Amino acid sequence: MNCCDEFGKCHQGCNCPVRVAKVGQRYPKYPEPPFVPYLNRQLRSLAKWMLLALLGWLIWMPLIYFVLRA
Repeated sequence: MNCCDEFGKCHQGCNCPVRVAKVGQRYPKYPEPPFVPYLNRQLRSLAKWMLLALLGWLIWMPLIYFVLRA
């Protein structure tokens, strides 16, 4: 049994047994992949260690230069 008449007009009311989907239900167009938070955490850690290495290099290189020059 369906709720459509012979002219092709469908009237799905509360008593219609052929209701299939809810009207107005929306899904995101492009859902976020599940690995993004892990990747962000790894990139932050990499950036932190690269910054520490650069700062260490900037501090130790002049000291080594002055020690070897003397």
